Parts: sequence; structure tokens; C-alpha cells
Amino acid sequence: MPVELFDVVVRVAFLIATTLLFGIVFLAYRRVRTNKMGLITVGFAIAWVHSLITIPEFFIEVYDVALDENLHLLLFLIALIFILAGILKD
Repeated sequence: MPVELFDVVVRVAFLIATTLLFGIVFLAYRRVRTNKMGLITVGFAIAWVHSLITIPEFFIEVYDVALDENLHLLLFLIALIFILAGILKD
């Protein structure tokens, strides 16, 4: 199955964006070190790991079978729950 250029560009852009966001939030966590920032950092870390996992799907067929759309949605949901918990924590 040929890989479309648009898919590669979108996933690489997603990887760059999550890398920048995770880096900024992680540096903020290292400076502040509160539970609130820890939860937000974990959420962005999960999103970053998810973006790293999606890159090999273009080159290895086994990843395409193992990571279906429901697993992608579950990873994003878990990341968003951690970010939301960090935002709402007092």
C-alpha cells in the first residue's frame, strides 16, 4: 500500500508539535514541580509517545494491524483525561 505524502507530512507535523508542547510543559514541570503540572506533563507525554508510535505505521505492516483506530482514540482520551485532571486540580 503506497504511503501518501500528505499523511507523512501531517504525522511529522504532529510529532514536531507534540515534541515542542511536551518540551515546554516538561521544562515548566521541572521548575514548578507540583502535582497539577505533573498531571499535565503526563498527558502531554502520552500524546508525544502516541505521535512517536504512529510514525513506523508507514513502514511496517504489523503496526497497521496492531494499532487500530480505537486504540488511537483511547490513547488520546487517556492523554486528555490527564491534561483535564491537571487543569481542574486545585
